[in-house]
Amino acid sequence: MFVKSDPSETKREEKEGNNLVLVAVDESSAVPLIVDFITRHQWTSETEFKILHVIAPIMMDHPMASYPLFLESVEKDVRQYAESLLERVKKEIQPKLADHKIETEVMNGLPAEVIVDEAKRLNAAMIVVGSHGRTGFTRFFLGSVSGAVVSHAPCNVMIIRVPKTADRIAARSKSADKTLEAHSV
Repeated sequence: MFVKSDPSETKREEKEGNNLVLVAVDESSAVPLIVDFITRHQWTSETEFKILHVIAPIMMDHPMASYPLFLESVEKDVRQYAESLLERVKKEIQPKLADHKIETEVMNGLPAEVIVDEAKRLNAAMIVVGSHGRTGFTRFFLGSVSGAVVSHAPCNVMIIRVPKTADRIAARSKSADKTLEAHSV
């Protein structure tokens, strides 16, 4: 049971038996840390999990972006990638939390808004989300999903912070993978 500061919220939660944890993941280096937190935390036996990935609107500055077939193809690829990401995360969590219900879903929209709306709709007890710890100029342009979620969430939020070194290693790894892909074609 998660403690809330508003007594009426706690009563509502007890009445409905809410034990849902909404786990929001993206393709970042936060995923292994989120999985680690979820699998190591001591959850009650009634706790259920919904693993969510939100596909942000695709904004492309590409000459082909005005062609519907091109956009459909890109959207299909993004959705397939998101679904495979969620299945990988679920496969990592499921063996350690075998007695818990775990669902996955891919949704479209602005990530922070969708996460908060889904938490409200499901009456989630907690949201787990990663953070890159960006500051300054980068945060201004990319925004902060975790910051917006914390500001508007209807429940407790656990932010899993990615150490800066992990982000750098992941970025180098992605860069190396792209270089290998480009040269292997």
